[in-house]
Amino acid sequence: MQRTRRRVIGAALAVLGTLVANAAAGRAPSTAPLPPQRPAATNPATNPAASPATAPRIERPVQRQSGIAGWMLVDLDSGEIIDQQAADTPFAPASVSKLPTALYALDRLGPEHRFETRLATTGTVKGDTLQGNLILVGGGDPELDSDELMVLVTQLQQRGIRRVTGRFLVDGSAAPQMPAIDGDQPVDAAYNPALSGLDLNFNRVRLKWDARSKDQTLRVSAQAGRLDPEVAGVKVTLATYPGAPVFTHSFEGQTEIWRMNQASLRGKGARWLPVRQPALYAGEVFRGLARDYGIALGPAQAGVAPEGDEVIARHQSRELALILKYMLRYSTNLTAELVGLAATRAGGAEPRSLAESAQALNAWVAANAGFAPGDPGFRLANHSGLTPDSRVSPRRLVGFLAAMAQRQSGSGQPVAEDGLPGITAGLLKSYNVAAKGINLDYRHLKIAAKTGTMDYVRGLAGYIVTPSGRRLAFAIFSNDLDRRRPGAQRVNRRWLARARAFERALIRDWVLALEG
Repeated sequence: MQRTRRRVIGAALAVLGTLVANAAAGRAPSTAPLPPQRPAATNPATNPAASPATAPRIERPVQRQSGIAGWMLVDLDSGEIIDQQAADTPFAPASVSKLPTALYALDRLGPEHRFETRLATTGTVKGDTLQGNLILVGGGDPELDSDELMVLVTQLQQRGIRRVTGRFLVDGSAAPQMPAIDGDQPVDAAYNPALSGLDLNFNRVRLKWDARSKDQTLRVSAQAGRLDPEVAGVKVTLATYPGAPVFTHSFEGQTEIWRMNQASLRGKGARWLPVRQPALYAGEVFRGLARDYGIALGPAQAGVAPEGDEVIARHQSRELALILKYMLRYSTNLTAELVGLAATRAGGAEPRSLAESAQALNAWVAANAGFAPGDPGFRLANHSGLTPDSRVSPRRLVGFLAAMAQRQSGSGQPVAEDGLPGITAGLLKSYNVAAKGINLDYRHLKIAAKTGTMDYVRGLAGYIVTPSGRRLAFAIFSNDLDRRRPGAQRVNRRWLARARAFERALIRDWVLALEG
């Protein structure tokens, strides 16, 4: 049975580092006693009047990317707003949205939460035959892969089952069913797959080809860490007519058909393609693995597990804390959406869309950061940031980061050795701003942040500890939504490089000014 624990954010962050360390050492996770809440303090990022006018003079870099940029930098200990520009302007945040999503999930589900995928039936087992339906029931596990499906196949084999007289059903009702996270993205973007409560391999398939062979073989598979079974429910054919798009997608019955421009088929290569029917995809892969182990199943069909079903096999994901760590490291959109939906459901709601679930996240952030619900400075449209519709201002995001750092420092837990708030030790990865010719003590400069990137959209937010030990929270956004307005395209690399260079130079200038 799936475990759902409601924890305050202080408790979640307090045990996060222990969970990560224990998992690395192969130990079971442990829990910590609920820490006392620290009394609320004034947050200068949500109350600008609280900031003293003692900020150092900062030589800001020249902004070479088109569009607008905005930022805010706050001292976590004194509450001083050190630098800001366009701090109340709402920007498209891209994947920076995943940072509040991660904390929301920790608070609602708890760091030890595990997602469960199960095999269920309402039938009976007689000899080697299951008389009834077999149901593969998804629990919203964002990391379920082909290797882990084999765990369920092995359990089924150990029960002695070799044949099923009823239907083989796949149940993805644990999350809303949708064909893509964001309809504005290129059709072949593997980072924009379909979504359901039963998902596999991040809802993508691996296409491999070798144009050097005479038959120009195209292979589609459900590739995971060890297993790489072929898939028949997703097919790729070649489009030979002049001017054909690189990829187009359609359906023939329940089979997904990708057509690839033959001119793009060069040499030996591979790439990921998104899956649009994830539950059926998972069912096909499970059926093939079961067949290899002598278990006969019919074709996968969509269905819902009835009440009172019997669980005959189960697989649990790793702890939520580790799932979130890797979500933020690799910025996986599917993971963000699924954990966000699960967090909203744990709060008692049944969201019918990503937008509905994001509204619950927005209200949670507002309550924790101390600003009014519905504030236009914090309005996420989904949990991953893969949308042009979300808006976040530097002031509201830094206010939230400052509030989270304050609650951690007031939890009674020791400060991490590098001086960063405890959240960063377990979730955020380090960010490098080193540059030749800039005299900074990079060895003792600590930055942990989440990046966000879409076409003509860039964001960066997190925490800094300067070489002298000053603890800071910051957010930097760059947008050129006018150039993006015709629709999402491939990321403009020149614009992105300029935005990245600007944010790194700005951070270096902050540290140089503060270190004197």
